[in-house]
Amino acid sequence: MKQVTLTIKLKLVNLNQCKADMLEAMQVENTRLANYLLSVPIKERKKLTTAKVQPDLCSAICNQTIRQSKSKTGQKTKYYKILPVEINNQNWQVFKNGETYSISFPTLKGVKRVPLGLTSSHWQDTLNKVVENDRTPYHLSQTQVSGAGLNNQCQKGSIKLIKKRYFWYVYMTVTLEVPEVQSQNKIGCDRGQNNLAVVSPSQGFGKFFSGRESRHKRNYYQKRRESLQSAKKFRALKKWDKKERRWMESINHTISRRIVRFAEYLDADVVVEDLEGCRQTMKQSKKNRRKAGLSRHSWSFYSLEQKLDYKLDLVGRKIIKVPAPYTSKSCCTCGTLGKRNRHDFNCPHGHYHNADLNAAKNLTQWEGMRCDLNLQKTNSAMDLVDSGHGVFGSPLNSMKAIQLSLF
Repeated sequence: MKQVTLTIKLKLVNLNQCKADMLEAMQVENTRLANYLLSVPIKERKKLTTAKVQPDLCSAICNQTIRQSKSKTGQKTKYYKILPVEINNQNWQVFKNGETYSISFPTLKGVKRVPLGLTSSHWQDTLNKVVENDRTPYHLSQTQVSGAGLNNQCQKGSIKLIKKRYFWYVYMTVTLEVPEVQSQNKIGCDRGQNNLAVVSPSQGFGKFFSGRESRHKRNYYQKRRESLQSAKKFRALKKWDKKERRWMESINHTISRRIVRFAEYLDADVVVEDLEGCRQTMKQSKKNRRKAGLSRHSWSFYSLEQKLDYKLDLVGRKIIKVPAPYTSKSCCTCGTLGKRNRHDFNCPHGHYHNADLNAAKNLTQWEGMRCDLNLQKTNSAMDLVDSGHGVFGSPLNSMKAIQLSLF
């Protein structure tokens, strides 16, 4: 069984002013304690306990803060401006009453229970597993748990209490066990700017995710930033940047979720190009680079790949990364190097394809790169066996080999 770790963001609802002030006081005291621990030499810090520190916080929160200050990250930290309260997995619990979820955790005035608000219904199944996990007795072993038919597919992590603007949230870490799905099918996913993503199997139709609206919106955000910067409204400029980032994150979440559904429907894994360092290798004019809608530096290819990766893990599938060269320059029908002109791809043998769809289909057939660099011949870009100009000595792929012929 494969394990996937998730962080769920849940809102604390129905908080009165007394509880909100108490959470604020806990965060202030936790930050004060952490900064005091940082002032203690590391050798003495490793020997500290709650009895020697004596903070106003309960021992469960205090121990977690001491443990964090001893970690590698804590040893490198010099000062905390704000350190959210963190509670380990043994000291919090989720309850369900009807359709309402609530969470209990230690505070300055004992253990308190606060209702939770679900921002999205797809977290409901995960919370149900957490509730079942809390009902499992801690003294039972994993063998006894599975033998009794109890839930052992969910492991709780720590939680963090974080304040954003005027609201308090719980960041809950959960590790799920996901069965791996063995599949021989593949679909290719080509990422770009004209189309944010194009997914397709080797045969048949694909799905297009247009980037036209995103391109216009990025240009709008750029003009707005320039006007705010010329007016020296830097606080508004910072908020505007965060708004653009949240908007693009939402777009990538939507696209990745639809790609995963398409992969589940076709019972396939997803193949993508390895675009690491693409901003340094791909050529682009200075005119296009100055425009946010056309500049490759402003597009979040890696963010889409990250979201696609963990969403595929949740359904037991995987993402496969292959070399990027020649995926857009080779014909998906015969493997011959052709010419790409914006949205069109023309093959010397008369095959015509949409350029992004052609690249997506090439990714499904890619089992290694072997390309003849003598471009005066219409050689198969990835299938040549006897060519002396091969880039890598990788095995054959499933593309059709053709005979050499001069232009």
